[in-house]
Amino acid sequence: MNKKEFLDILYEQLSGQMPEGTVSSHIQYYRNYIEEQRRTGRSEDDILSELGDPRLIARTLLDTESVGSSRSYSPYTETDDHYEQNSSDTRKVKHHSFHLNLSTWYGKVAVILIAAVVLFFLFTVLSILIPIMLIAGVVIYLIHRFKNNH
Repeated sequence: MNKKEFLDILYEQLSGQMPEGTVSSHIQYYRNYIEEQRRTGRSEDDILSELGDPRLIARTLLDTESVGSSRSYSPYTETDDHYEQNSSDTRKVKHHSFHLNLSTWYGKVAVILIAAVVLFFLFTVLSILIPIMLIAGVVIYLIHRFKNNH
């Protein structure tokens, strides 16, 4: 089997079983992998033998896709990580960001809990400040009135 046959079999097994964009993403991943390995000097037969049967790979990808079908990302990109090149250094710095998925039940519960905590603190602060402000207002009013009478 050669690279073209491997990729054709993989495509045939995945096509119609998952979105076309995802199929293309998988095919491109394996094409890039094989080409990268070839550039390191490995033989195509060795690489394809290491990868194994494309039908088994397709089954694994389909099983993985069905488990993670609620996710809307390409399996070969990092959506939560961003890389920044430091101008004075050649290292890349990885920055993580947090995204709350509101389409899940726990995402909705988290938003409700956060809102409840914010409201609790808001009412607590107001319940302390309003009486203090009322007392201060009355005291200032009485002082002002007392000064005007004398």
